[in-house]
Amino acid sequence: MFLESVFLWGLAAASVPVVIHMMQSPRARTIDFPCIRFLKACQKRATRRTRLKNIILMILRMLILALLSLGMAKPWREKEHTDVLPDAPVSMVIVLDNSYSMGYLDQGKSRFDRAREAANGLVGTLKPGDEVALLLCNEDVVHAVREFTTDRERIRAAMARAELSVLGTNLDPALREALRLANRAGTSAVKTEGADEEAVKKLLEADAEKEQRRRREIHVLTDLQAAGWDAVVKSNFLKTVDTKAAIYVTSFGRKGSANCFLESATVTAGGPEQCTVTAQVRAVGAGSPGNSVTLNVNGRNVAQETFAARPGAPASVPLVARLGAAGTYRCTLSLQDDALTLDDQYHFTVDVGESTKVLVVDGDPSAVGPISETFFLRNALNPGGLFAGEGSGAVDATIVGIGDLPAASLDDYRTVVLCNVPAVDGSDLVRLENFLRSGGSVWIFLGSKTNAQHTNAWSFLPISLRKPMGDATKEKSFGFGEQRGDHAIFKRKLDLRSARFFLCYGTGRATLKPRGAVLASFANGQPALIEAPFGKGRALLFTSTCDIEWSNFPLRRVFLPFVHQVLAYLSNQDVRTTAYRMGEVVKFQGPPSQYTARIVITDPEGRRVVLPQPQRRGGYAEVVFKNTTKPGMYQVNADPTFTNSGGFGVNLQVAESVVAMADSEKIRDAARSGLITFVDGPKRSIVEEIKKSREGQEFWPLLFKLALLVFIAESIFGNLISRAKRPGGARLPLFEVLRQRTPGVS
Repeated sequence: MFLESVFLWGLAAASVPVVIHMMQSPRARTIDFPCIRFLKACQKRATRRTRLKNIILMILRMLILALLSLGMAKPWREKEHTDVLPDAPVSMVIVLDNSYSMGYLDQGKSRFDRAREAANGLVGTLKPGDEVALLLCNEDVVHAVREFTTDRERIRAAMARAELSVLGTNLDPALREALRLANRAGTSAVKTEGADEEAVKKLLEADAEKEQRRRREIHVLTDLQAAGWDAVVKSNFLKTVDTKAAIYVTSFGRKGSANCFLESATVTAGGPEQCTVTAQVRAVGAGSPGNSVTLNVNGRNVAQETFAARPGAPASVPLVARLGAAGTYRCTLSLQDDALTLDDQYHFTVDVGESTKVLVVDGDPSAVGPISETFFLRNALNPGGLFAGEGSGAVDATIVGIGDLPAASLDDYRTVVLCNVPAVDGSDLVRLENFLRSGGSVWIFLGSKTNAQHTNAWSFLPISLRKPMGDATKEKSFGFGEQRGDHAIFKRKLDLRSARFFLCYGTGRATLKPRGAVLASFANGQPALIEAPFGKGRALLFTSTCDIEWSNFPLRRVFLPFVHQVLAYLSNQDVRTTAYRMGEVVKFQGPPSQYTARIVITDPEGRRVVLPQPQRRGGYAEVVFKNTTKPGMYQVNADPTFTNSGGFGVNLQVAESVVAMADSEKIRDAARSGLITFVDGPKRSIVEEIKKSREGQEFWPLLFKLALLVFIAESIFGNLISRAKRPGGARLPLFEVLRQRTPGVS
């Protein structure tokens, strides 16, 4: 199309050189001259050559005039192949991605800040009367300014107020809403408060020609997060959408961006008053650095571990924490800050139950403590009793002799430990069997007092005993061999290499009870730790002693965590971990009689929420909290008998933390041809790109340049011809003969 079409009349001037050429071409007179009859053929060829040169010169002059006329008419073409003119009114929809991955720091500035600067620049390209709308996009779409407005300062103020969210990205609803707005472009000039939609439609139809020329732009300012475009690519709605809008996607992300984040945490009971917190860490991107993770319990840092993360592979980082008595502990795992800080924390609570109650039966007691069978086991069960200020242990152990076993109430304990017991009376044996059937556990240590024949008669013994094996002189020893690393006892790694054994009981592997398993072996091939279920409970057999008669194991540091990990497994030590993701519902359940006041929750930002009265469900009072919209620790004021009364932690949905960029070609394939234009934000300015697109493709500078080149060519060509005609110029013999003898031949 032409912006100044009136100058197209100048194309008529291209006929002037033709007229001049016709007027300056006189007919040559015919003179018969016999002497030069042999030159007639040569004369004809020279005449044709001269005419050809004149025609070329005429065409060059015509081309100059035509190019000048076309250039002054200013030919122009819209790059998007539409009929929108450069001066057309603009309706712009800005979709500003404020998902938490936009908080990624590049060279000290977040991607969100860069996107906001670009949005301000786009607003600055608008002319008076142009309209703009602003949408904030994360998992939802939010109208920062409702509908279109021509007030640019209002839009700038809305962008200044915009903040990063803690949500992920989903561009599908944002694009649908932006297209809906773009298709209704122009309504800001005619729509008034309370106006009827039909009235607006009529006004727009009255100005149809103007609206036809309206330029509609949708600008998506994002980091091109792959997860955010999945729904767009799968739905393919951009292939069939009916719109005149052009979509510009400006990406502020960088391929291969490194990020390290916390996925989850698990807690297992360990030594006395100890838990092992295992942090699941994931690294993505090229060059993900090493990092350190810190465990904070009730506002105090208690453990820290460093690790090296391999991109794409989760890493398990164990941290050992010493907890106190029963209760709820508010815990936070924190990574050393990286480029994306919002996903560097994981919040959870640990509920520690009452101390594990254990009954220890000493089969070889002594008034002299160090030579008693259970001396080392007693100290391992309660090391705090040896040191002032350490407090009581997590295991509440009661030690009795074999003669006191009939008087002990087994229902008060979770585990019974039999240490080198020579025999158990029939009634006590029945009580132990019933204890196991009801869900209790029995741990058996052997020794010099053990009577293999009597012990083999125990129905709950995991495997049959033979005889002691090894070197009774203690000159030769053996250590531990293989352990089942996948078993709960060995979930927290134990270094058993320092333990040396002189004797152990041999067993018949063929006599292993059904569903029994060897959990650890000695280096001499004999089973060391054997487990077998019995009723609802389980029995565990250690084929050596718990004192130093047959080994140095009780003297090694590993003996203490070994004892506690076994007891935590056997006793089902009540250590529970609770953590929630954003958007999940938190339930508070408890006895109706204990509900005396409203439950009050304080969120991480200090806002207090009073929950409504609970409902009766299955004999419990239950009330739910749904507003888990912020990550962090939530404080709870409720009766301790209610679940989550000690508080709870809420964490991000970490799919957004995988900062992988979407494939722009797949997005183009999922859209109509030419609908989407991608701009690499870190390398190109979207403001400059949009200015160029609005200007369209201007042809007149090229036409003027071509006219200049043709003018130069015409001047050179005409000069060569005229110099051949002047004296002293370049002369050809044939031209001289024709000029002298044949007037009109030039």
